[in-house]
Amino acid sequence: MTWPESVVPGGGGIHEPVPSRVYAALLGDAHTFAPDRSMAADLLAAEPEARYWARANRAFLSRAVRYALDAGARQILDIGCGLPATRGSLHEIAWRVDSQTRIGYVDIDPVAVAHARYLLEEDKRAVAVVADLRDPDTVVGHPELAAVLDWTQPIAVVLGAVLHFVSNSDDPTSILARLRDSVPDGSWLVISHASAPSAMTPEQVRVAREYSERTAPLTLRSRQQVTELLGVWGEVVEPGVCGVAFWRPEPGELDGPAEVEKASRIPGWVGVAVKGADAASAADLSGLDGGGRDVG
Repeated sequence: MTWPESVVPGGGGIHEPVPSRVYAALLGDAHTFAPDRSMAADLLAAEPEARYWARANRAFLSRAVRYALDAGARQILDIGCGLPATRGSLHEIAWRVDSQTRIGYVDIDPVAVAHARYLLEEDKRAVAVVADLRDPDTVVGHPELAAVLDWTQPIAVVLGAVLHFVSNSDDPTSILARLRDSVPDGSWLVISHASAPSAMTPEQVRVAREYSERTAPLTLRSRQQVTELLGVWGEVVEPGVCGVAFWRPEPGELDGPAEVEKASRIPGWVGVAVKGADAASAADLSGLDGGGRDVG
C-alpha cells in the first residue's frame, strides 16, 4: 500500500523523525519517511536487537489488550498510538473478540492520526484524534472521542511506549491521576516503558542521545518507578511489573534458555493495573517524584 498525499497533513516534505514512525520503521512498516528510516537504521547499527525489542513491545500490547478484553473490556483508548499496524492493530484484535468494541486512537503526531483515519475508513466504531498526553484534558474533553467512547463505562487505557517521552517536569503521576479520575471503576491501564540498558557502549550512548535530541527527550525509569506509576491507577494485576516479554507470555514465546536470556536484555518494564473503588485514596501518588533518568 502507498499512502496518498492526503494522509500527510499540510503536504510538503517530512524532514525530521518522530518516535511513532521510527518505531514503525523498526517494525519494518514501509509507511514511514526517509528521516524515520534513517534514525531506525542508526539505532539498529548501534543495537542490532532494537527491532526485536520493538516487536516484543508490540506483542506485549497485544497480550495485555486481549487480557483486558477477556476481563470484559469493550472500549479501548490507545494514547500515543503511533502508526496503527496494517495487520495486528488493536482494533483488529478487539473486533475479533467482539465486533462492537469501541476504539479511540490518540497521538500528538498529525501524520500518525491521518494514517489511522485512512486505515479505519470512517468506521463508526473507532476514531483517531490529535491530542497531547501531557495535557490530559485535551484527551478527556475531546468531542470526537466522546462520540465513540462512553466515559461512564470501563475503558482499557493503553500507554504503550509513550510515558518515557513524558518528563518529570510534566508530572506523569498527575497525568495518570487525571485519566484515572475520568473513567469508572473496573477500567484498566496498560503501560510499557523504556528503561536504561544494563550496559551501553559509547556508540549506543551517542545514538540514544541523538534519538532523544532529534525525536523527543527520553526519561528512562526503573522497575520501582513504573510500579509506582501503575499504582496511581489502582491494583497492579499479576504478574506485576516485569520484563516486556515476561508478562503472561503465550506458549512457545519463551522457548528455551537462549530465548529467555535474549528477552531478559530488553530494556523496559510493563504492567497492567485495574481501577477499584478505593484506588484513588489507596494509591494517591499525585505528589510523587516520577524519578527516572533523562537522556540527552
